[in-house]
Amino acid sequence: MFKKILVALDGSQPSQNALDAAIRLAEDYQADLLLFHVMQMPIPADKFESLSGKLGSLYYQLKEQIEGFAARLFQEATSKCASHSIKWQKRAVWGDPAGEIIKEACNGNYDLIVIGSRGLDDVENWLLGSVSQRVVRRSKCPVLVIR
Repeated sequence: MFKKILVALDGSQPSQNALDAAIRLAEDYQADLLLFHVMQMPIPADKFESLSGKLGSLYYQLKEQIEGFAARLFQEATSKCASHSIKWQKRAVWGDPAGEIIKEACNGNYDLIVIGSRGLDDVENWLLGSVSQRVVRRSKCPVLVIR
């Protein structure tokens, strides 16, 4: 049923729960698993890149910290995967989380996306929406949202 599963990771507890569920599904269906993380600047990169001096330096420091977080996230996730009999890969990209998850799922012909649910309150949810909600609305393949 599922041969290729994409699990979206962001370091949150729901994301950790999603990884656990994705590992179990990958084992059950002998599916390949992609550990996928989207790195995002809190301020658009083009606002920093053209700057020099302290702000330009700040941009590169921030970028390095975000990439370091991704490396630590993958280290934890791959150690979990290594203790199971599954095939897995990892990939990190820069961009809008929901958009990049959808793009990867479509381009990679994934059978399932597993993603953690974020605990936004009703007002935040109404104003912002969540990554998982946007993925569910726009995905062409099934999405399993884990709390």
